[in-house]
Amino acid sequence: MGPAPSLPQEAPGPMITAPASFVPETSRLASLQALRVLDTAPEAEFDALVRAAAAVCHVPISLISLVDHERQWFKANHGLAGTLQTPRDVAFCAQTVALGEIFEVEHAATDPRFAHNPLVTGAPHIGFYAGAPVRLADGAVVGTLCVIDRAPRKLSATQREVLGQLAIAVAQALEGRRAMLALRDAASALATSEARFRALSDHAPLGVYHTDAAGQCSYTNARWQEIYGLTLDQSLGLGWTQSLHPSDKAGVWQAWQQATENEQEFDLEFRILRPDGSVRSVRSRARGLYDPSGAVQGYVGSVEDITRRKQLEVFVDRTGHLAGVGGWELDLGTQRLTWSEQTRHIHEVPPGYEPTVESAEQFYAPQARPLIAQALKAGIEAGRAWDLELPLTTASGRAIWVRTIGEAQFEGGKAVRLIGATRDITLERQRAEELLREQALRTQVEHHVAETDRLLNERSQMLDIMAHEVRQPLNNASAALQSAASALTAVDEQHASPRLSRAQSVLSQVLSSIDNTLAVASLLARPDPIERGDTDIDALITVTIADIPQGQRERICVQRSTSLRTASMDMSLMRLALRNLLSNALRYSAPGQPVVVHLMDCDEPLALLLDVIDSGPGLPASLLPRLFERAAHRQTGPAGPGAPQRQAGSGGLGLGLGLYIVHRVMALHGGSVEVVRNGPQGLTMRLNLVQPLGD
Repeated sequence: MGPAPSLPQEAPGPMITAPASFVPETSRLASLQALRVLDTAPEAEFDALVRAAAAVCHVPISLISLVDHERQWFKANHGLAGTLQTPRDVAFCAQTVALGEIFEVEHAATDPRFAHNPLVTGAPHIGFYAGAPVRLADGAVVGTLCVIDRAPRKLSATQREVLGQLAIAVAQALEGRRAMLALRDAASALATSEARFRALSDHAPLGVYHTDAAGQCSYTNARWQEIYGLTLDQSLGLGWTQSLHPSDKAGVWQAWQQATENEQEFDLEFRILRPDGSVRSVRSRARGLYDPSGAVQGYVGSVEDITRRKQLEVFVDRTGHLAGVGGWELDLGTQRLTWSEQTRHIHEVPPGYEPTVESAEQFYAPQARPLIAQALKAGIEAGRAWDLELPLTTASGRAIWVRTIGEAQFEGGKAVRLIGATRDITLERQRAEELLREQALRTQVEHHVAETDRLLNERSQMLDIMAHEVRQPLNNASAALQSAASALTAVDEQHASPRLSRAQSVLSQVLSSIDNTLAVASLLARPDPIERGDTDIDALITVTIADIPQGQRERICVQRSTSLRTASMDMSLMRLALRNLLSNALRYSAPGQPVVVHLMDCDEPLALLLDVIDSGPGLPASLLPRLFERAAHRQTGPAGPGAPQRQAGSGGLGLGLGLYIVHRVMALHGGSVEVVRNGPQGLTMRLNLVQPLGD
């Protein structure tokens, strides 16, 4: 591709040196790059904004200009078809960016700063220019919304106000666009995480499955399918029930229904009949997955093939009382040792083999021999019986474990012989060790499966919230601005102000909604405890009020009933909590009515108390028990003419995150938020910021 079209370049005329922005240029350029918008295709939302600016200012040209290192690039262009960018050193908008405020040139041809500018002396023959800075939330001015006429002119006060408000709309739209890109990146990361989970699941030594609340199977891994002898399609729905052994089917289904009805963990051993006619014993365990309201939405579980273990248990049960126990006798007077044939069989010596005490001792592992000597001595001297499990090497060199029990027989108060029995317990030892290994592996895999499912479920919920909180407000903002643009084409400034105010309100709600959604994601991931610092209380109040739209700030009244000047807190979190309460109070009080922030202190325990008092309609009693839950909503009548209905959460948008965030912030501080007054004449919410011991 060739270079982007640009206006002709001529030697620029003398230009003034603009003061530097309070945001360093490197930081400003970094903020611009972070938007990921340069050199992207036109978008309807931005095109609508430049058309609105041109209509309200009665000019033929309007641009959204983003000022890069060496150029200004136009994201939206009304009236300069085919022009994508111009050099920065001749750009009027570079002056607006540097000044950080609305910049107007009424007669460019007579203005000594621009009279010789190639954009004035040549195409597009600028006669008039006005630009409003596009300032992001971090303070960086990344560009302008500008209007241009080929003839000299001057904006009215209303037109300047509208141009400034539309520039705010541009900034909100740019940040909303960046949020959408971040959402898509998160969705892509989630898909990658899910793919890794599938790969891990398919190589797990246990079968893994997922069902809905009714037991309808929606997923099985490769190991599950191998155990049951079914394909993935055959396992889905209630297909898994067809493999239950006829003798166990009713009991399994009854146990499953009982577990789901009582919201209990399912844990059962049963048999399955595979399509090839073979029978396998399995152990299945499952636990519930819960939605935000606490209702079970499905189960995730594991299946272990325990056929071999069951066979071993049957073997032990059938042979434990039969041959396999050998006897022996030692005459203490003659030192003659006698073995039964079964004892010879255990030691793998020939029939008729005659052992001695010394040769018998050599079969045992060196570390076991002191234990044998101690047991024999205690039996002879104190008549104490023994029961030992010891390692032994047979005559053929095979390592086994035996259980040997014995006692001394006395005549005339003197031990005359020792008698006992020996049994090969190698299989039992192996089985016990195998069970321990299998249990450890099963616990590890089950923990991993449960933790992975929890993380995926939490990510999915947060992405759903982000998708709703970002998309819906942006749609509302677009609709409001389009309505404003349509009204302004009639050049009816008297009717333009209410519509533009509505657009500004919607965009303000967009920013609040995005802030709250991202705050929830941050709070969920935040490790406890938080990092607190000694914070100036008045500074907290000042910066929080500065977050409120300018037209509403004068309604906030601060009352102080404490001499405290500082308090221990995480200032950014407390600012977020207080801002949510103030936004709600302002929104649900009658227009013009004040909202009071009352500062107090408490000695037992030592705490800073912040009351936010409004004159709104209050809350219904039925909502109070779940007021601070995510997704809780509340509705009451209006506080007065023009006041909206009260809903949960900051901004009244989305899923009701505002009061949830407040509650979470205070919990992280070890404090609380509570309703201390509630009625038709108003609501008082209190933040109880408990101070650490020693502060």
